[in-house]
Amino acid sequence: MPPENPTRSGSRTRARVFVGLSVSALLLALVVALWSWPTSEAPSRAASVPERRPLATEVRSPAPPAPAPPPSRVPVPAVSTADALSVALREERVSVASSVVIEGIDRDRPWVCAGESMGLSARLGGEPEPGAVYRWVWPVSGGGAELHPGPTLQWRAPETAGRYFVRFQVCKDLGGRRVGVLAEREIELDVRRCGEGEGQRHEPLRLGVVQRGHGAFAFQALYQGRERIIAYTWDFGDGSTASTSEPLVEHTYALQGLGAQEIKSFTVRLQVRFEQGGPLEATAFVLARGQPPLETPPPVDLRVSRWRPLPEGGWRSDVVVRAPDETDITWERLERISLHWDGQADTTTRPWREAIHVEEVLEHGGFRGYVTVSAAEATSDIKQLLDFLYGHDATGKEVVVSWSPFKREPPATLLEEQKPLPRK
Repeated sequence: MPPENPTRSGSRTRARVFVGLSVSALLLALVVALWSWPTSEAPSRAASVPERRPLATEVRSPAPPAPAPPPSRVPVPAVSTADALSVALREERVSVASSVVIEGIDRDRPWVCAGESMGLSARLGGEPEPGAVYRWVWPVSGGGAELHPGPTLQWRAPETAGRYFVRFQVCKDLGGRRVGVLAEREIELDVRRCGEGEGQRHEPLRLGVVQRGHGAFAFQALYQGRERIIAYTWDFGDGSTASTSEPLVEHTYALQGLGAQEIKSFTVRLQVRFEQGGPLEATAFVLARGQPPLETPPPVDLRVSRWRPLPEGGWRSDVVVRAPDETDITWERLERISLHWDGQADTTTRPWREAIHVEEVLEHGGFRGYVTVSAAEATSDIKQLLDFLYGHDATGKEVVVSWSPFKREPPATLLEEQKPLPRK
């Protein structure tokens, strides 16, 4: 305990002397005691009220510590998150030096309602790595993880609002459970609980996308409002832009440098300006796939029948794959992409044996079987379904074949019927 202030000690002594005085005399004594303090040592107003001291026999418990401030949410270090995901995937993670650069990850909206979808697209730079695999990975409940291939992801938000992490990786298969990571980036996604009228369908501006041909797309501004739009500004994501007075435009991407079956994603941004008020913006993603040279034989002989209705509902397509004699093909997964009329896309991935009903096993990895489409997968807002079957040959080279198990005829009011379109 610090030494007692002698001035305070004198004050208590004088107080004992005048304890029997009248109230007015006691007040006068206190005034004299305070007046006798030098100006430089005058106590503050708070110090003029003496603190209650405990009796000699009283034991004072230590004051409880001040409540700690609420902990701030510290992002999990990227390496720790990556290691946890590798454990969940039962992989052995190996960092590999590479010139591949992930320049950024674009999203089609800053946040998403719980249970709805958000589009994500990775922007890549540097020198492409032969045999590189692009994938998205994120944790799920129960300590597991999910994977989605390709440079884009239509991420379905959980039903619970909160902050979620999704990681994009460029990888190589090193054999066994060893996966070489060439580059990766993690982003945090904001999932909010939305009320009535706050979902994506109620957004004032959306961007519709329709593919017209190889690398050719048509874009449409879908605006829900009464304000008069005076200009549309388009950024096609490949360095090209356009300005129109109409909500429709076409654009063709140059794909000469794209390898066979290589996929490239472009981020398309639209800004509309009104006669009064601030602008609105919308974002969408398009995927362009390279085509093999005409002289290059296909990796397999693929035959797919046109879908036919099933008595219990849904549709069935027969699939026959015959592999060449030179190598054996091992199939891994089937990716089904659901294309909506407004240009949005949903993707689901399953082990190929769960997605394809194999009736006969053929040589070198070939098979005869069929795929089905349920009525729930082909609702009225679905334009077309696309199946991509992924595998690799004995040398490790990726093999991809694709077909369409369902396509709906377009209504007369949709974008395909609106011609001519302004061109960039």
